[in-house]
Amino acid sequence: MIVIPHTYNYRLIIGSLVVAFVVLGSYSYINYDKLEDYTSYVAQEKKLLENELSEMITRYDKVQVDSESLNIKLEQSKFKIERILDSVKTLQPSTALLDLYRSKIKLLQKEKEEVLSLVSKLKKENEQLALKANKVEQDLVGVKSISSALKVKNKGLASVNNTLSKKIEDASHLKIEALNAEAVKRITKKRIVSTSKSHKANKLHVEFTVSKNKFVEEGEKDIYIQILNPNNNVIADEGVVSFGKQSLIYSKKIKLDYKNEDVDLDAIIITDVDQPLTQGIYFVNIFCDNTRLGTTSITLQ
Repeated sequence: MIVIPHTYNYRLIIGSLVVAFVVLGSYSYINYDKLEDYTSYVAQEKKLLENELSEMITRYDKVQVDSESLNIKLEQSKFKIERILDSVKTLQPSTALLDLYRSKIKLLQKEKEEVLSLVSKLKKENEQLALKANKVEQDLVGVKSISSALKVKNKGLASVNNTLSKKIEDASHLKIEALNAEAVKRITKKRIVSTSKSHKANKLHVEFTVSKNKFVEEGEKDIYIQILNPNNNVIADEGVVSFGKQSLIYSKKIKLDYKNEDVDLDAIIITDVDQPLTQGIYFVNIFCDNTRLGTTSITLQ
């Protein structure tokens, strides 16, 4: 058999090239599959991260609190998540970068749980405060009911108080009963002769009873009688007394040594010669300090 060396060498080279192409093609095909799997994996992980970050942002949007400091924390955490989400969407991530994002997400999740825990605690405290406020409101309703009942019971008092606190304050002042005032035309040793005729009268007689009151301290008290004529001027002006920013012009001052007992008081007010009594209605007011204890009127014809 005759062998041709050149032909044999060509066949050997061609065979080697075919084998090399087959091996190279197989390697490229395997690497291409791996690359596709890697790309698909990275895309899937990227999508999962985006969904997870979007859900975290939605969770923050649903949280509503009245605390300004908590709102600031919520906004700060939400801003961090939005920045990472923007990065995930815009960048071409790798597994290493995705792992870095996941580590950041874990920190943000921990921060989120801490903030939401504070929100939950604040809501519970607000619920407790609401319950307490409701109870206080119910108590106030009860107090108002008691106050209304007291107003009815004390309807006959000279001054009706609008609130329970005003009633308590009013209880610490002197009170008078049986206030009576009349015009007088003559005074004898045995009796006082009254009249309703203005031209016959030159004096006014005022009498009343200071009631005992255990809430009032014993001691010397100044009682002021003020009489206003039909023109609303004080008759028989005896002086002016000041109570802070308020002042009182009075017609008569009575010194009372109060010993927590009923005391009958009376006074004769003599009109000025240049201001005789005229027809009309005269108002008589009784004061202790700057508190009016009672009032009545006299009508002269």
